[in-house]
Amino acid sequence: MMLTFVLSLMFMMMTFKDALKGREPVIYVRVSTKEQKGTLPKQIATIEAWLKANKITRKPKVFKEQTSGTNPNPPELLKAIEYCISKPGKTFLIVRDFQRISRNWRYGGKNLIPLFENDVPVISALKNQMSSTTTSIQDEDWLIGLFMALGAQEVDQVKKRTEAGVAAAAEKGVLRGTNKDFFPKEALNPYRELKRLLEAGVGQTEASRRLGRSTSWFRKNRDFFRLITERGGDSLLETWLDLSDKIRRIENEQRGGKTKEEAKKLKAVRRMTSGFVQEPFNFPIPTDEMLEEYLTNFKEYQPKRTK
Repeated sequence: MMLTFVLSLMFMMMTFKDALKGREPVIYVRVSTKEQKGTLPKQIATIEAWLKANKITRKPKVFKEQTSGTNPNPPELLKAIEYCISKPGKTFLIVRDFQRISRNWRYGGKNLIPLFENDVPVISALKNQMSSTTTSIQDEDWLIGLFMALGAQEVDQVKKRTEAGVAAAAEKGVLRGTNKDFFPKEALNPYRELKRLLEAGVGQTEASRRLGRSTSWFRKNRDFFRLITERGGDSLLETWLDLSDKIRRIENEQRGGKTKEEAKKLKAVRRMTSGFVQEPFNFPIPTDEMLEEYLTNFKEYQPKRTK
């Protein structure tokens, strides 16, 4: 902590006001996977909030992309850098954090050298840190690589802790992901109705109409049922449907979690049965005794926060 604090002070030898006066902001945001693309606006919002707080009103130019943090030549980052150095001394590059530039300090440092050589500061909005420019002391630009390395190491440690937590949870029957909606407010269990319609040979369009569901819901759950029977037989599918009936009953008894206590009880049940609900062929069958235990001692089955 003390090292980071000292380095931060060194990193900000030049004030934002003096260094950025009259310069055009150039925003660069990046995510690693397609699933994370929805978080790009949040990165931009964080940066825009920083600009507003520092009274920088010029409209920023934005570059964004989806590519790995270990990519040595991110296309949009290179475009952003090229744009900045085409206007030496008149722009600055701003990111949410330096790990958006790269999770490999060697690649990141190599790509940023043209910015340092052309009087273009680089800013981390999240950490409120800024590299030097040719108008200050360039010897300290190496610190940006150190911050990249420290940040990447922290991300790796969090990832390892998360993976260990997921593995431990799976042993207890817990599986991450979106759990199925069992539609407790409906008179009939739509999953049982789906099974009945499939056995009767009713087609996709008509079955979807009768169930009041989309055709994509029909296809997804039809394929899910097929997978269950292929790997566990008809008996496993019936067991899965029995559990869906029980969870529907519990959700009705707990009034859909209207109070905090009811909500916590439902969360405990859904969390501890999530493995079997999502992958019944890979997880043990939750018994009635187990369901009662989750309801009675629900506080013991809430997700634990890890440091």
